[in-house]
Amino acid sequence: MSLREGGSMWIQNHAKVDQLLRGRLPEILILDKAYTRTYSQDDSFVANIRRTLPREIPADVFEHALASSIPGEHFEFLCNYYGRIDGGEAYMLRSIPRYISAELMAQHTGDGAFAESDRQFLFRFYTFDEHQGRYALIGYMTEADEIRVLKLFNMKSLHISNVEKATVSQILSQVAEVPRKDIFFASMHVPRNHKFFSPPNLKHISGMQITEAARQFAIACHHIYGGVPLTDVTFLLESLASEFYQYAKVNLPVKMRAILKEVKLDKQNAWRNTEFEITAYQQNMEISKVTTRATILPLKIYRKLKSGQEEVYEIDPRFHPNDRVRISISIRYTDGDEPRKWDCRIVNFSKGGFQTRSDGKEPPLLLLQNPRLEFFMHFDQAGFVYGRCKNVWTRMDEDDVCWAGFAITEMSGIDRETLSDAIVRFGRLVEGREIQ
Repeated sequence: MSLREGGSMWIQNHAKVDQLLRGRLPEILILDKAYTRTYSQDDSFVANIRRTLPREIPADVFEHALASSIPGEHFEFLCNYYGRIDGGEAYMLRSIPRYISAELMAQHTGDGAFAESDRQFLFRFYTFDEHQGRYALIGYMTEADEIRVLKLFNMKSLHISNVEKATVSQILSQVAEVPRKDIFFASMHVPRNHKFFSPPNLKHISGMQITEAARQFAIACHHIYGGVPLTDVTFLLESLASEFYQYAKVNLPVKMRAILKEVKLDKQNAWRNTEFEITAYQQNMEISKVTTRATILPLKIYRKLKSGQEEVYEIDPRFHPNDRVRISISIRYTDGDEPRKWDCRIVNFSKGGFQTRSDGKEPPLLLLQNPRLEFFMHFDQAGFVYGRCKNVWTRMDEDDVCWAGFAITEMSGIDRETLSDAIVRFGRLVEGREIQ
């Protein structure tokens, strides 16, 4: 997938820019869980994700490449945020003033108006143009610098919200000719009722939640901007380092910036090896920094690598299904010429067998005596597993619950691979079990 195709997928499948433009922009654009691979929780921790907006877009790109490649309402929306520089060959983002009159600058930077640190800050970005008789913007300015300038001059009306910036970014991503940098921004979505990350007695955002948000942010950047497909890949996290500088307050927004420090591409020009530096901000001050290094592999290659690293156990390991999955199983046998089935549920399972539970009913005698039973298991995401088995033991307890153990006698290679995948996804090792 090319970067341009990745941008198109982002526009079509997530952003729904047309709907945003037709109605009122929402307060937050929470990222779909498919992009953060957080399928088992209510929401991802990432919102308003975008690439840093180009401060200037060449006039020919804006007027021709953009105007001819995107719908008219999208182009009109962009014109609210970009304006052509007087006598220049570029369109500039209207987030801060390009020129400040000498009178206004003198009024604000005179004796007692601004602190010396603020005056020095302004003169890093604005220099007096004698020909025009006013101060002109020079050099690169970060978004935090922009906010500081707007506050100093009380120009809050020029501020562009995070949702607006995300929408502008999504539109610009459709056109490859638009200048782009590998710097990305997002807002941190903090669900206050999260069972793990937000216990009731917590009076600040936990460091673990900030770290997890940064991890999700990095993953999302791979899918949206790095051409990494949403399926049939796995992320191998090589390292993750977190630093915390101060507490994050729960009642104030947290903004994240991700800088792609290093990247290697695969044959399809998608990101394969990456290093990200992710900084979390609150009130324009750094509160945390998270660095991640990861390798992205196709699932086929990952499984081949894993096959050579099988765990060694003293006894055949069994696995409980984790709390998020309920595995159904149907065991088939014959009564004369009539096919029959016995449905129950899995208590634990392994590559060599499984244990079942059935409330209030015992397996039929014909099933217990048949050495060539068929079984069908189903796992969410992993799929179906088919094979042959035999009953090893059966026990009925005092609560009228029937327990039974089965040994797998026959299974194809692809079914064995699916079962191994299900063990990795859903299994929880049964420690210290007794040999039946």
